[in-house]
Amino acid sequence: MKKLLNILKFSAGVFIIIFTSFAFLIFWLFYATMPFHDLYLSRMDSAFQSIEHPHDSKKLEQHVFFGSRYTDISECTYAVGQMYSAPLAPEEIMQAYKNASAEIFGPVHVEIVGKDTSLPLDNPADAWIAEFLQRKTGDTSDTYYLVYLYKPGQSWLGDTRCYD
Repeated sequence: MKKLLNILKFSAGVFIIIFTSFAFLIFWLFYATMPFHDLYLSRMDSAFQSIEHPHDSKKLEQHVFFGSRYTDISECTYAVGQMYSAPLAPEEIMQAYKNASAEIFGPVHVEIVGKDTSLPLDNPADAWIAEFLQRKTGDTSDTYYLVYLYKPGQSWLGDTRCYD
């Protein structure tokens, strides 16, 4: 009888260790590391690619941002965007994207690019615009604009890329 009790205790201990290890592994692989965020960013990019653009527009650059907007804080920010030029007036461009949205990622953001274009410094699109303006050479009769999706302040779930 004592031997049976020891076997049951041993079996229960082994079961608990295996179950705990398996649960930890599943949590670590699917919730606390990079695959979740990579999948989210990939889905955001796919949704962005499905956005209709004016037929006269020309894609100039593509941008992706994933990480933290601030130092010493754990949050993930996602942004995907493309810089375009078009021989359209700024009002026509804004009208073309007026009701555009991308699935669960919310509204499509559009910024007409000029010397005075400025966004909050924690928005990755601000850096994209500043870099573009430094490199910009070309036809000034075209209107330059940035179209992007932006999701700030999402949970980091253990992804070290979201902790700076």
